[in-house]
Amino acid sequence: MGYIKSIGTVLIYIGFFLAVITFLPGLPPEAEYSEYSIKFPSRNENEIEILFSGEIKGPEDFASFNGEIYTGICGGYVVKIEENRIKPIVKFGQKCDGLWQEKKCGRPLGLKFNDKGELFVADAYYGIFKVNVNTRQYVNVVNSSEPIDGKITKIFNALDIAKNGDIYWTDSSTDFYLHDGIYSFLANPSGRLIRYNAATKKNEVLIKNLGFPNGVLLSDDESFVIVGSTLNLKILKYNLKGPKAGQQEIFIEGLPGLCDNIHSDGQGGFLVSLLISVDSEHPVLPLSFIPHPYIRKMISRLIYSIEGPFKLLQDIYPNYYSERVLYTIGSFEVGKYLTMKTDTMILRLDKTGKILSILYSENGDISQISSAHINDGYLWLGSPWNDNIMRIPLKQAFPDLTISTKFSAGKEQKQKEPLLTVSATPNVKVEEKPIKSTIKQDTTKPPSKSTIKAQTKQELNSDTITSKPTSQSTTTSTTTTSKPTSSLPKASTKEVKKDNLKKTEKDNPTEIQKDKFKSQIKSETLKITNEARPKTKSDDSVKKDTQSIKSKPVKENEDKTKK
Repeated sequence: MGYIKSIGTVLIYIGFFLAVITFLPGLPPEAEYSEYSIKFPSRNENEIEILFSGEIKGPEDFASFNGEIYTGICGGYVVKIEENRIKPIVKFGQKCDGLWQEKKCGRPLGLKFNDKGELFVADAYYGIFKVNVNTRQYVNVVNSSEPIDGKITKIFNALDIAKNGDIYWTDSSTDFYLHDGIYSFLANPSGRLIRYNAATKKNEVLIKNLGFPNGVLLSDDESFVIVGSTLNLKILKYNLKGPKAGQQEIFIEGLPGLCDNIHSDGQGGFLVSLLISVDSEHPVLPLSFIPHPYIRKMISRLIYSIEGPFKLLQDIYPNYYSERVLYTIGSFEVGKYLTMKTDTMILRLDKTGKILSILYSENGDISQISSAHINDGYLWLGSPWNDNIMRIPLKQAFPDLTISTKFSAGKEQKQKEPLLTVSATPNVKVEEKPIKSTIKQDTTKPPSKSTIKAQTKQELNSDTITSKPTSQSTTTSTTTTSKPTSSLPKASTKEVKKDNLKKTEKDNPTEIQKDKFKSQIKSETLKITNEARPKTKSDDSVKKDTQSIKSKPVKENEDKTKK
């Protein structure tokens, strides 16, 4: 008891002493102390929606027109994102057994609509294509096999379309393909900013030797174009009009992360996604070796010596295991493990390069964001590595950012409605009539040279879409006005169901003529996971391929607040 009494006495004396120094007037320091309030960054826990979790992989970039939004995913498909399903639109690559055959599958990266509603897509391996999303016709605009200034483009990355039809696009490397992308971070920069002239159908190199250039975007008045130099942690500005036309300058440098895609904020500014945060205490390993060329050469040759035996085995006896090992070692899949920091940031810049606000996340579940695209009141977030799509209400992400129009890009587009048949059964069955489309590859050169055209007809049989009735739920959210620097809230999952999409196509005989090439393009099974071992089939024995995308329900977690 004496011990407890002593402790109580000490606490009383301490309390008395603190009360004296708090309320006794005249004690230093002389300053004013009164109550005031501050507002912290908003952290509404129920605002971010995670869509199609585990059903897709690598939605790297977005493009929208008339409120409809599209993305490119691993496996080579460009898909349309609907309320409860993912709808494949087109694929430029060949039939492949899995994601480890990326060069064969194709990999759509940059996407952009022009004012006419035509979608332009940069496939990392196959070039730049113009797509009619309604008929699924596409035309090859820039061929991957044609050298530009004597060098072959190895990685077609991002693009933007001018009003006159010119395409500004980035070639991330002239030395290595995407499946060997890790080498491009160790070798000297070889990336380029290129302009495709729609009138002459020729490509012109605007800037050379960029450190893995990524996102590219024109200003609203098209007086300049900006391009992100990922390895140099900066964004460059190339002037197209005015007294500085044809000259480049630094738009912003010293970025706190690796720059990826760049989108418009709808008010003349830019939204820049930083895939991985970087600072002096948390560097990305390849960036630490930039001042040391011999170390970079040693690491590159060491990696190649590990790959060598597997490449030799693959050349002599092609097999699943060596193919998987080669893809794992050389691709950027290993890149996400080369950083000590998983924070992600989205910078909002004005037209002069000044940072207006920052959206950041310290939550490990929301990381490695490569794209921040505004569409229909939401900020859509993509990633080359994540297996889902995320979106957050724009009013929460950037409260001071208002959109003057309902949709973020494009004018109104009239679309042909398919003929629908609805059955009386509990499950609604929607059948579309077969759509015949023609896929054209236009390699037209200037008038002075000969013209060669190759046309391929593609028949798409009827799509059978089965959807289950879904119940509607209402979510009440609270919007808090935040400072220019705001934080991404913790992600919550929203239940999303996808309809089963089945396609059946029949083989047709192939006819080769002098000026035409007709072939039947078979639909393929869209494989989202790269873990399963493939089953090899010969092309002659395959008569029907079924393409099915199934959605697994994702449970919705809501945080309860206590007053």
